[in-house]
Amino acid sequence: MEEEFDPLRLLAGLRTHGVTYVLVGGLASAARGSTITLDDVDIVIPPADDENLGHLGLALAHLGAEPIGHDAAHRSSYLTAVGQLDVIELGEAYDGLSERATNEDLGNGVVARVASTADLMELKRASGDLMEAAHLAALADVNDDPERGEAEHDADAPEPTGPKWFQKMWTAFEDVDVYLTKVVYGDDRTRG
Repeated sequence: MEEEFDPLRLLAGLRTHGVTYVLVGGLASAARGSTITLDDVDIVIPPADDENLGHLGLALAHLGAEPIGHDAAHRSSYLTAVGQLDVIELGEAYDGLSERATNEDLGNGVVARVASTADLMELKRASGDLMEAAHLAALADVNDDPERGEAEHDADAPEPTGPKWFQKMWTAFEDVDVYLTKVVYGDDRTRG
């Protein structure tokens, strides 16, 4: 199957069929402002929900999905007409993940429930992706910095345009740049 990777179309297909999920992985990290390294879409579904599994089955059929790889007890992968989808069941941990997630506009009218930055960091650590976990931690640290203000941003710089996730990614990139500049060159306010 020749697939053209279109994550928003994949998520729109899930939404069309009423699939309940939380977005995790690279696309969720991008929505939270991390670097974009996308080759698939990762979702977490609630455990033991036969109705939701029925919705997922219909969505997969509509997307022309074929199972790929070896299914694990908690994970399965599908190649669809618009890219790869990894479906993960976390069991009871889903409830907390879903509670901390927020609805995010990813562009083109696609709104998805996206895992929190803290949950994404933990999932990245658990999967062994320590570089991305560290990057998300830096973003979380910059975003939680109470001293960070609008004055740190260049007033003459053009505002980012495009989907909300791109705007968030660009703003987070600028925040990380400011944070790294402080780490490397020091904060002018602390020099005496």
